[in-house]
Amino acid sequence: MAFEWDPVTFTNLILCIVIVILGIVLYRLCRDPLPLYIGTAFGLFGVSHALTLAGFKVALAVPLIIIRTCAYLLVIYALVKYLRSCLMQKEAKKAWVDFFNEESGEIPEEDTEGKV
Repeated sequence: MAFEWDPVTFTNLILCIVIVILGIVLYRLCRDPLPLYIGTAFGLFGVSHALTLAGFKVALAVPLIIIRTCAYLLVIYALVKYLRSCLMQKEAKKAWVDFFNEESGEIPEEDTEGKV
């Protein structure tokens, strides 16, 4: 297979490499797995772009589809995991606010609306 120059695919490959590096650096700094998941997904996209540039687009059509699908699923998994974490934090914050309001004897604003 011969090298197939495509400026769009090459640009995508370079940007994927940058995102992979950022994902690793952010994971090491923050220990949050979200950047690592996203970096890994873009690493898979980068493999797909590199194989396309290397001329394997037709010969490896099915594996390329599988690689890209896995990358998309990894991003979806990371975002759903992040959503769950955010919802849990929001719920915990509300529980603490309610707890402190009960302890101090204050009535939450939501309970006073509409009551006369």
